[in-house]
Amino acid sequence: MQRSFRALGLGSILLCFPVTVVHAESTADLARTAAVVAALQNADGGFSAAPGQPSSLSATSSAVRTLKYTGGSIPDVLACIGYVKSCIDAVSGGFANTPGGTADVRTTAVGLMVAAELKVATDEMADRAVTFFCKHAQAFEDIRIAVAGLEAVNTKSPDFPRWTEQVEKLRNSEGTFGKGTDEARDTGGAAVALLRMGAKLDKREEIVRALKAGQRPDGAWGRGEGSSDLEATYRIMRCFYMLQEKPDLDRLRGFITRCRHSEGTYSTKPDAPADLGGTYFATIILRWARLLDGEPALVETLGFQQLFNGHDLSGWEGDTSLWSARDGMLVGTSPGLKHNDFLATEKSFADFNLKLTFRLIGSDSSNSGIQFRSVRVPGHEMSGYQADVGQNYWGCLYDESRRNKVLVQASAEASKKVHKSDWNEYTVRAMGSNITLSLNGTTSVKYTEDDPKIADDGKIAVQIHAGGPMQIQFKDIYIQPLPRPTATDLDKPGFHLRTIKANDADRKYVVFVPNGYDGSKAFPVVLFLHGSGERGKDGIGAVQAGLGPAIAGHPGDYAFIGVFPQAEKTWEADSEDAKLAVAALDDVVASYKTDPRRVVLTGLSMGGSGSWSVAAANPGRFAAVVPVCGRGKTEAVDLLKALPVWAFVGDADRDETVLNTRAMVQALRSAGNRAKETEYRGVGHNSWDRAYNDPALIEWMAAQARP
Repeated sequence: MQRSFRALGLGSILLCFPVTVVHAESTADLARTAAVVAALQNADGGFSAAPGQPSSLSATSSAVRTLKYTGGSIPDVLACIGYVKSCIDAVSGGFANTPGGTADVRTTAVGLMVAAELKVATDEMADRAVTFFCKHAQAFEDIRIAVAGLEAVNTKSPDFPRWTEQVEKLRNSEGTFGKGTDEARDTGGAAVALLRMGAKLDKREEIVRALKAGQRPDGAWGRGEGSSDLEATYRIMRCFYMLQEKPDLDRLRGFITRCRHSEGTYSTKPDAPADLGGTYFATIILRWARLLDGEPALVETLGFQQLFNGHDLSGWEGDTSLWSARDGMLVGTSPGLKHNDFLATEKSFADFNLKLTFRLIGSDSSNSGIQFRSVRVPGHEMSGYQADVGQNYWGCLYDESRRNKVLVQASAEASKKVHKSDWNEYTVRAMGSNITLSLNGTTSVKYTEDDPKIADDGKIAVQIHAGGPMQIQFKDIYIQPLPRPTATDLDKPGFHLRTIKANDADRKYVVFVPNGYDGSKAFPVVLFLHGSGERGKDGIGAVQAGLGPAIAGHPGDYAFIGVFPQAEKTWEADSEDAKLAVAALDDVVASYKTDPRRVVLTGLSMGGSGSWSVAAANPGRFAAVVPVCGRGKTEAVDLLKALPVWAFVGDADRDETVLNTRAMVQALRSAGNRAKETEYRGVGHNSWDRAYNDPALIEWMAAQARP
């Protein structure tokens, strides 16, 4: 942006910019790991430590959590819950490693952890575990794991004061724990136990010093004189994470990379056999490393297109003496410039969701930004909107080389979330005249453009600002194009805006016509009900979340006609909006060559609830129903039991949404229905991007037909 800057001295040209970043896991790596771990679920619902082995609670716990850290899902979550509950010892209240086995402290703690992960932990379960620990947890290792289990279920024990005193007695005079080469590992384990019990951690500086001093040249930690391993590293890294302190994370990532095997699993040390324990340790350590660096725990890529491939500048244009691809990053390096410089995409984009992570390296006056809906202007400038980066401008919306001013200041909440020396995540949503910026998950700007002359499409670009030496690094740059329906050529492939009469008023809706449609062959139909955030009257909002963006990203993959009505209030079956949805469906069936036996109903959030409701109110109309993160009514199961169902939800969504989805599926199965359920581990309310971009679901919907 055009603004004054403080000139830096010539010596600043020698600023030491980081040049190497080790990435142990790409998105593809995570997917491979998740697939291998998911395949370990047995018919009894539990997971085994290796293919062909029997299930155990310890393996189930490791698998369930690994799937969370890698963005996977449990193939049969209801069966998994059943297995975990079968490991409870009804007499002692503890957990055994296998059904009917003997309970012990460690396994009871593990049982609490996996029960909490699966949202099935109860007050009674926690209370009985407290009693079990009181009787059996005596040595430090038992105390350490017991408090971990109680933390998972948010429960305290009356033994905490006694246990705290017992752990404190193990301290060295300077405040650390353990001796010699075991100091870092013992300090990490003891400090974490104290923190979990709510104790004040005295001499924190000495604890951090001991942890950092224990990191070996290979990047990891070990026990005694033995080689480095992920078990010791896991224990110490948990302490770093709880203290929000960082060791040398690049060296650590390098060690974990050497533990990775080609199929996606990990060993606890390089050149050793892979196992589920090593895989769990590696994936959670890498998660902590990302979070400590200011990165998202996971980058959701399904439904998004990669703008930067991580290897070269394909698809981008600009000054390659200043911009380069290195170590998975898009890097802009300035030796000190008198003018701004930009690297821009070759393509232009109109409506979209854009996300990326970035790190600014330089002085307090260093500045950068992300252009969107922008164009090149003569010289070195670009004209258009900018999501700003830099001191006093973090999270602001600036108008670069056009109005040359901040259009909206960043919210105070977003400004507090900035990691000035670490990675940050920007998301940009541009939809029509509405623009939303979010910084590190917090909304920083909401803006509506009121000047009709301002362009509503253009290039994406990244900036090096004029001034002294600096470096800006970008990675994980993804965009989700949003469809813009047209009111012309209604029979040609694409998204089209149509109008029908409803209650003596014109109501707009959108129809998607697939590739290959020419009116000669009947196509299946999918009726989509949007969420509450897309309510309105323009008709367009209905296609800008969920199924619409999924189709827009890969239209050739969706061989069905899509119907997108828009609600003003609700999709409950007796509402006027629901009647509009059915009327829009009827209009499409009458206007296009369709197969009325192959009509699938789906929706997300409010529309997911509407899918349950409308399907129950129209028995025999639909070939299948696919509710996504929406709640149904179990009393309606009798009306749905003959209908193929596949329900989706993220298990980090609201508990009531997750538990309701499970209850609906369980009720359907009890009624003889072979209902399917997919829970995405670690995913919140937005489970629709994954669902509607899953080739298995698209194939399943297209194959459904009424008898």
